[in-house]
Amino acid sequence: MKSKPTETDFKRIAEQLACPSGEHRIKIGEMMHASNAGMTHVAIDALNIGKNEVVLEIGHGNGRHINYLLEKNENIAYYGADISPTIINEAKKVNEHALANGRLHFQLTDGTTLPFADEKFDKVFTVNTIYFWNDPMGYLTEIKRIMRSNGLLVIAFADKGFMEKLPFTRYGFTLYNLEEVMHLIAVAGFKNVKTIAKSERIADNTGVEVERSYYLVEATA
Repeated sequence: MKSKPTETDFKRIAEQLACPSGEHRIKIGEMMHASNAGMTHVAIDALNIGKNEVVLEIGHGNGRHINYLLEKNENIAYYGADISPTIINEAKKVNEHALANGRLHFQLTDGTTLPFADEKFDKVFTVNTIYFWNDPMGYLTEIKRIMRSNGLLVIAFADKGFMEKLPFTRYGFTLYNLEEVMHLIAVAGFKNVKTIAKSERIADNTGVEVERSYYLVEATA
């Protein structure tokens, strides 16, 4: 009989979700992909990526969704930024063919700054990472710096009410409601802020199906 998860177990889950590392990185990467795939595809669809556009994803996980993005249009340049060296290596392995063709670029970051030139990206998106931003206002300002004028930002995150029910989110997560995220984006100088409410059925970490409510917040630089 399986033992009941302890508080230590929940802390370890939270740490791995924030920055996968060590021997469990592949399992964590697959778990994150399975949990986030639906939200990620919806976020990619919302980008409406055009030909020759340069796209940045913040927190790409194992990258099994990247091919879905590359198929959206011709000559897309994809950049992935992540704080985990181990998960970047996993994403490179998963996308070895596209990486060899020069279509992908991965960058290790510190979660505070983005080492890219001003006005480099047409589109920027991130899924389920905002909980881990140490300085959300500063990070949004940094994101705006690297975006071209009128470029599109898409942030996908789960509803605070849903996240509060998960036992590991009390460790290292900062949870947001929709109004808080919209306020942060507006104060950071983004324009044309709009939201889409969604829901989906997913399996939680015990394998039980639950209904997850989440939001896409879109804004232009």
